[in-house]
Amino acid sequence: MVLRIAIVDTGVNPWHSHVRGAVEGCRVFVGADGRIAEDEDFRDPIGHGTAIAGLVREAFADAEIFAVRVFDEHDRTYPSLVARGLLRAAAEGCSHVNLSLAVPAGAGTALLEEACAAAIDAGCVLVAPQHPHWPDALPAALPGVVVAVADDTLPPGRVRRLGPKRLAAPDRPRELALAYPRRNLRGPSFACTRVLLHLAREQGATDG
Repeated sequence: MVLRIAIVDTGVNPWHSHVRGAVEGCRVFVGADGRIAEDEDFRDPIGHGTAIAGLVREAFADAEIFAVRVFDEHDRTYPSLVARGLLRAAAEGCSHVNLSLAVPAGAGTALLEEACAAAIDAGCVLVAPQHPHWPDALPAALPGVVVAVADDTLPPGRVRRLGPKRLAAPDRPRELALAYPRRNLRGPSFACTRVLLHLAREQGATDG
């Protein structure tokens, strides 16, 4: 199967050198009237989602990417926006959904749990990172979501299974041509994507 992956994140810059290729997407946001709205502006003002997309392209150059921007320009989101983004990803036929994010339990938890269940019932594989100091963060703590644990001792390409729905992976993104490489992004978000790509390979995803 050709991989169609949703990146529920800060958006994606399709013109970045690590991403170039077909990218579709949408933005889910709180409108001026306080209601959840959608448009087609999935531009990435922060760069996090673009780094995630770069990992996807490195592994599957011809992957179909559907970017769901759920963060605003101040790097804020809410469980209700993530829930709506998940449902949109499922409706777009994405087989895998990368959720390199964490939101607190509380208001909106039930809504997000229902959205995760609906997406899984639709055949989506959902992967989210577990943050070491935030074990109850959503959506990683919700039923059916595959949990990714960052392990910077693992070499590139190596994934270690810790349980049926719990895997460890390196926490590094693609390398950038920087004078100080450690200034590049890193952390559980990228372990999440590496776990998702590992699962896609196990399930027979191809590069064309």
